[in-house]
Amino acid sequence: MDDHVHTSGALGRSVGAVEPAREFADALMAFLSASRRTRGRLQPLFDDITVPQLVLLDAIEECGRDGVGAVAELTGLSQPTVTRSAGALVRDGLVQYGRVDGDGRRRVLELTERGDALLTAKRAVVAGHLAGAWENLSPAEQALVVPLLLHLTELVDKLF
Repeated sequence: MDDHVHTSGALGRSVGAVEPAREFADALMAFLSASRRTRGRLQPLFDDITVPQLVLLDAIEECGRDGVGAVAELTGLSQPTVTRSAGALVRDGLVQYGRVDGDGRRRVLELTERGDALLTAKRAVVAGHLAGAWENLSPAEQALVVPLLLHLTELVDKLF
């Protein structure tokens, strides 16, 4: 490794002349920080839903059939927060409650047809907005980036 030290922009940590694990941690923190900033910058693209509601719709699509607890775990929110937020989405006609066969106490969450259409449309908006980043990747980077991001997501989820 060269002796040139530069900052990553995340927490002002230096990268370059440090051990690889530290450099990886600093780079990952920089990426997570950029992700948080991007999330806030996406809001102006949506006039009919908030980014947190969109994140919740995505989680409900993924695991709402497993109940509020599964959605809470996936999003990192508390169950009361998910329940309260889901209630607002139910009122807006984007989500509906379902019942689990044989267990009348446990409620599951499902997207309504309107909720599914909205989520699909907003994913397209986000994809269009991020297309510039994709186009700035070389073909070799494009081949690596999606599997690598998915793998990093799994690793980070296991750590925290």
